[in-house]
Amino acid sequence: MQFSAHRLARERRSLAGTFDPTKSTRLEDRLAERSSAIGIAWSITGTTDALGRPALAIEVSGLVPLECQRCLQPLEWTVDQKTVVALAGSEDEADALDAESDGEVVLAAGPLDPIELVEDELLLTLPYAPTHAEGECTAPLVQAPVQAP
Repeated sequence: MQFSAHRLARERRSLAGTFDPTKSTRLEDRLAERSSAIGIAWSITGTTDALGRPALAIEVSGLVPLECQRCLQPLEWTVDQKTVVALAGSEDEADALDAESDGEVVLAAGPLDPIELVEDELLLTLPYAPTHAEGECTAPLVQAPVQAP
């Protein structure tokens, strides 16, 4: 399913759905293997940014199966991301918007795929090296042997 981002912004409409990150080829190297699906709820709402330009408000929330880099055990990472991205109709406009603001800009010269926007948000928000909170790792750590002097 694709949509016109400029039309969505102009008409202030919304799209919403759920997404299984374990089915994404773009996310597969970041996720832990998991047999049951974990759903990500998402919504994309047409709006304007602080300067009155067309924009999309993207919300992504849910649990993502990751692997703790400390104990190498499964870790369910909570995602609750809200982002507003300005819309550009051309590469030149995207460059200009990018230079004049510190917000995100999406090139929306043609139809957009909402799942690609959701994947983008997940890739930007997931930690590079996720770990359980201190003291919550489920597997004991292996200690290096101590050598006598």
